[in-house]
Amino acid sequence: MAPGLLEPRPSASRPGPLPLKVLFACPFAPWPLDNGGKTRTFHLIRAASRNAEIHLHVVREPDLSPEFEAALAPYCASIEVHDRSPASLFDRLRRPKIERWFHSDALTAAMARDIKAGGFDLVHLDELLLARVPPRPSPLPIVQHHHKLDTVFHAETARGSSLAVAFDAAKLSALERASTRITRHHVLCSEDDAAILTGRHGPLQTTIVANGFDPELFHPPGEDAPPRSPARILYLGSMDYAPNVDGVVWFCEEILPRIRARRPDAVLDIVGGNPAPEVRALASDAVVVHGRAETVLPALHRCALLAVPLRIGGGTRLKIAEALGAATPVVSTTIGAQGLGLRSGEHLLLADEPTGFADACVELLESPEHGGALAAKGRTHALANFTWKVLGERLLGAWENARLHPG
Repeated sequence: MAPGLLEPRPSASRPGPLPLKVLFACPFAPWPLDNGGKTRTFHLIRAASRNAEIHLHVVREPDLSPEFEAALAPYCASIEVHDRSPASLFDRLRRPKIERWFHSDALTAAMARDIKAGGFDLVHLDELLLARVPPRPSPLPIVQHHHKLDTVFHAETARGSSLAVAFDAAKLSALERASTRITRHHVLCSEDDAAILTGRHGPLQTTIVANGFDPELFHPPGEDAPPRSPARILYLGSMDYAPNVDGVVWFCEEILPRIRARRPDAVLDIVGGNPAPEVRALASDAVVVHGRAETVLPALHRCALLAVPLRIGGGTRLKIAEALGAATPVVSTTIGAQGLGLRSGEHLLLADEPTGFADACVELLESPEHGGALAAKGRTHALANFTWKVLGERLLGAWENARLHPG
C-alpha cells in the first residue's frame, strides 16, 4: 500500500447489504496525486470503496506512473487501462478538442462489454468528456461527475476570439447538453455550478460533493513545531493550470507591491509543479518559485497565511480545504472560496480587489493571533464538511439515488 493511505476496502462478503457494483470510467489515471483532479478522484474512489465495489477503467497517459495500479488496487475490484485512439474526421468535426484528446476506442468497447455482461448497478463517468462513451440507450443508470463546468472554464480561459475557439465552445456546449439528456444524475463541486447547469438544462438530480482533505495527512503543527514565519505568504497549486497562472501573476503585479509597501519583509513562496514561463519570470527577492513539493504540509505549517487570489471560477478549491485542515490562515477572493460555505471574518478573510486583498494579508501578517483564531474555526468547519470520508458518503448517496431512481 502506498505510504499515507488508509486501509483497503473491506471484503464484499461482510455482513449486511452487498455493496454497489460500480463501473467507473476516468479519462486519466488518478495517480500520482500531483494535481487537483487526480487528488479528488483518488480520494473519492478510496472513500467510496468502503461501501462500493469499484471497477476502474482509465485512459492511458503518455507518462502513466508505474505505481498507479499498486496505489489504486486496494480500493478497486479491477483496473483496466486503455490506449487513446485518433479521432475520425467526422469526430474531429463534431467533438470538442478535450473530448477528442482523451478519445479511446478501447475504453468504449470495454464499457460496452461490461455493461452487456451485466452485474453492475450503475456507471460513473468522471468527466464530461466521457458522456458519449457508454452505449445509448444505456441499460444502467449513469452518474455524470463534473470536476468543474467545462463550458464555464473554456469561456474564461480560451485565448482569442477566433472562429476555431468559438466553434470548439459550441461543440463543448453541445456535449454538456447531450450529457443532460443521457442522464439526469449529476455530481458537482458547488451549488454555484449546480445552479448554472440546471439553469441551462432544467431540473436535474444534482448532488454537491465539494473538494476535501485527509485529516490524517493535513493536521495542525505539533506543540514542538517551530513558529510560523511572520512574513511568508504561500501560494499553492499546479503552476501550469491557467487559473493558477492568472491568479499568481495578478497577485505579484497588483497585490504584493501593496503588501510590501507596508511590510517590506513580506515574501511569497510559490509551490506547485510545472511552473509556466510566466510564473518562473516572477522570481525575485520577494518571490520564490519552488516548483513541486513531495508534500505541501511543511509549507502550510511554515507560512503566515495561504493566499488564494483566483479570478477564474468553477468547482471548489482543494488547497483551501487542505490549508484549513492544517490550521493555516487563508486570504481568498470570493471566487477562490466558491462553494465551500466559508464566511469572511469567521473562517478566513475574503477580498476581491487588490487593495482589499493586500489589506487582508497585512492584517493577518500583523496579527497572527487573529489569523490563528480564523484558522481554528475554519478547521472545525472543514472537519465537519470536507473530509474525504464525509464526501465519499455523499458520492455513495448520489450513486444509490441513481440506482433507485434511474430515470
